[in-house]
Amino acid sequence: MSSWLVVGISGVTNGGKSTLAQQLQSCLPTHTQVISQDDYFFPKDSQYHVPCPGGLAHHNWDIITALDMKKMVCDVTQIVKSHPDTIDSSHKGGSSSPLSEEVGLRPVLLMDGFILYDDPEILELCDLRYFFTLTQEECWERRSQRTYDPPDPPGYFEACVWPMYEEHLAKVKEGVPNVVYLDGMEENLPAVLQQVMAAARLSGKEYPGAILG
Repeated sequence: MSSWLVVGISGVTNGGKSTLAQQLQSCLPTHTQVISQDDYFFPKDSQYHVPCPGGLAHHNWDIITALDMKKMVCDVTQIVKSHPDTIDSSHKGGSSSPLSEEVGLRPVLLMDGFILYDDPEILELCDLRYFFTLTQEECWERRSQRTYDPPDPPGYFEACVWPMYEEHLAKVKEGVPNVVYLDGMEENLPAVLQQVMAAARLSGKEYPGAILG
């Protein structure tokens, strides 16, 4: 069993996944790590891309095959098998707040991504699983204000983004246990931070120096 607590943060595009991961990282100890699924998209000219449905001249970037999940699993596995002191300090986060210095916490790995739970190895690694939701109207409003590379062509949201999200949400509801659903319109940090801290806190048996409370 890994000494790391692995937290999955998945769900709708522009729902607040990366923001929550960054907020949590700023509150947790300095050895906390963040892995973003968005960093694993295959290049634009990759052979693994497939076209959008409906004849839209654009790759479908909203499916699991658009991502190099083997590389992501390799990177995540390397972290959870490591001791936090061996992690390159240039990738460390955390803060100097009193909360972040609490004694007896397991190291935490935060993973954010719109389709995390479609990968069985990533899913299995997650000790805590969160999933953001939004209404279609709010999702479109947020998405339309962002710039993507490559840019979303007209009709991409309707053809791929929203249908793929609904498909992923249905699969998560049907087959992924112990998921906590988060409303992307709400302030979720306090409750999630409390849950992560509780899960990360070691018992006296696991960590003799811990102060139990």
